[in-house]
This record gives sequence, structure tokens and C-alpha cells, in this order.
Amino acid sequence: MEKLLALYFSGTGNTKYAVERFCLEATRLGVDCEAISIEDFDALKACDADTVLVAYPIHSSDIPLILKQFITKNQVIFRGKNLITLATQWKFSGDGGALAARYIRGYKKHIASLHINLPSNVSDWRIARLLQSDAKEAGKMATQANVKIQRSVAKIAAGEKVAEGQGKLAFLAGYFGQRAYFSKIERRMRDKLEIDDGLCVKCGKCVELCPANNIEAGNGKITAKDKCTLCYRCINICPTKAIHLIGNQKPLTQYRGLPCKKSK
Repeated sequence: MEKLLALYFSGTGNTKYAVERFCLEATRLGVDCEAISIEDFDALKACDADTVLVAYPIHSSDIPLILKQFITKNQVIFRGKNLITLATQWKFSGDGGALAARYIRGYKKHIASLHINLPSNVSDWRIARLLQSDAKEAGKMATQANVKIQRSVAKIAAGEKVAEGQGKLAFLAGYFGQRAYFSKIERRMRDKLEIDDGLCVKCGKCVELCPANNIEAGNGKITAKDKCTLCYRCINICPTKAIHLIGNQKPLTQYRGLPCKKSK
């Protein structure tokens, strides 16, 4: 691992945080590292990297739709490269850390996969009260994530095995633990995003920041279409809490993500 291209999708900041920490540690060990969101991807950036990191949040033990579409469109960038996969999750995903590798073709070797636990960004569901972390817990999770990333990068650089989410047991845990049940539900949710016109102030932040171009402005209204990638970005940035996805629950405490440290 001499030159690393870290590609990531991050809805509300967790995966970006993990990637920035990964690149910071890799840089300290002498790796030439660059982190790029798939929303800002330039294919030329992948040409001279020997290793590609793909990082993503886990949605019910699956990778986000937007990342699946990106991988399908850009298979060529992985050819002949070593591959690292990284999943951010609240607590559990089974095979989440290795899952992206199943969608990628032509890579040289899957040299590492890991799970990073960070706070949940689900904020419009009643059970979210049980999932959300207060500032103290969020800080603790971030600290634990930093330690894990530091140790994992050191192991990867030394050629040691880091293989979270790989193997048959991990696959069974991810599939039967969540994916088999929630994948169909998630597909049905892609057109369920709702914007309360009475609360909406037409600021346009959701239109501008939606990574899937699922929200549009027109005729004096902000409306959602049918290709939501379930990232929760719009829900958590709306200044009037006018957007929700699950049920009719307004966001409780909006999740703003963790502060990122830029890699050098």
C-alpha cells in the first residue's frame, strides 16, 4: 500500500469521519493518500493508485443504493488494484464490512475489511430515541473508532489480516439478521420521503445537498421523487424539521455528524 485512493459515500458525516481518520493514520505511515467522495469523483484520480479503499454507511446490513450504482458504473477503476472495504454502522451489520467487494469486479486482492461503530443518524422514528447517542456517548464512540482505525491501518500496512465481515458466518448474520427482511422494505421506502409543505420554508438546502437528485423545487413547492438513497442527509439538515421518511414522526434531535480531520 504505497498510494491509496479512498472513495466514500457519507450521508451525514460518519463515513467521511472514518475515512479522514483512516487517511490520517495511513499518511503518518508514509502512504500517499487521497480521500474523495463519490459525489465528487474524477476517474483520473484512480489511475496511479495501487490500492482503493471503498467506504460506506450500512443500511440494514446492505450498502447504499447510490454506492451500488457508482460501483456498477465505475468498475474499471478497481481493475488490478488492491481493495480495502470499510463500513460504518451503529452496532451490527454481520458482513457489512466486506459487502461492497461482492459488487466489485477485477480487483487484485481484497486485503482488508473493517467495521467502525459510530452514532446512528436515524432521527425520524420513534425507536430512534433508543438509537440516538448523546454528546458523551458520541464522543466515546468516536474515540473508540479512532483507536480501532489506528490499529487497523497499522496492521494493514504490516501485511497482517484484517477481515471483519468476511466468511460464511458473517454472511449468514448479515443476511438473516437484517438484509433478508429489510431489503424489500428499503426498496418500498425509496418513494416514501415526505416534505411537510406547512413547515417547509423553501430554502432549497435539501435540493442542493441531496446526493441522489431525489428532491426538486418547482411551482412554489419542494417535492421528493422515487429514488431516495435513504442517507438521511436532508432530514438532518432541514432547518424546520419539515422532512421525514419513516411514519409521520418529525426528527427528534437532528444528527449533524462528527467533526472531520483532514488528511495531510
